[in-house]
Amino acid sequence: MKEKIHYVIEAVLAVAVIFLFVLQFSGNKKSTTANVAVTSGNFAAGDPMPIAFIDVDSLMSNYIYSIDLNEQITKKYENSRASLTEKLRKLQTEVTDFQRKVDTGSFLSTERLEAEQQRLMKKDQDLQELQAQMSQELGEEQLRMNKELRKTIILQLQEFNKSKGYQIVYGKMNDNILYADNTYDITGEVIEFLNRHYASSPSAAKTDE
Repeated sequence: MKEKIHYVIEAVLAVAVIFLFVLQFSGNKKSTTANVAVTSGNFAAGDPMPIAFIDVDSLMSNYIYSIDLNEQITKKYENSRASLTEKLRKLQTEVTDFQRKVDTGSFLSTERLEAEQQRLMKKDQDLQELQAQMSQELGEEQLRMNKELRKTIILQLQEFNKSKGYQIVYGKMNDNILYADNTYDITGEVIEFLNRHYASSPSAAKTDE
């Protein structure tokens, strides 16, 4: 489950950083010029193209907000699992006790035996429903966190790009980019930018409490 949580958030990060910058800042001649260059294909020798990429695995491992969210959902999962495990342990104890009474003929009547059997079956059904409910709630919470993470990254990248003028930022994950010169790798810059802004955000202060 922990690995599943990690991969889901990682996938969301990949989607978050693969998008086209179509922002045209009023009066931003650098961005406009870069856009014309992309269209015409006329680049001066040695000038890098106005594109960049981010290593998603590295971003995942070093963006403090992503780490905090992963820890939050993992903690909720572990708490739910511990609660469910304890309830299941108690039910198993009751079932064992029931079987012992059946074997020793401790029930005074068939009615009492059947009533106890029905009670245990109902309790087992309730636990199954509780497990499904917990799983659904965790899934919904994870989706909410993923959306918030994606929204934050996109907004921060737009802010980051105001002084950079990139037209496209790709997310590098596994082998989806077979080759890219390190000139276009802005992973370190972006991580530093994201963490600096997150450190001064209300979300970071809330996490520290």
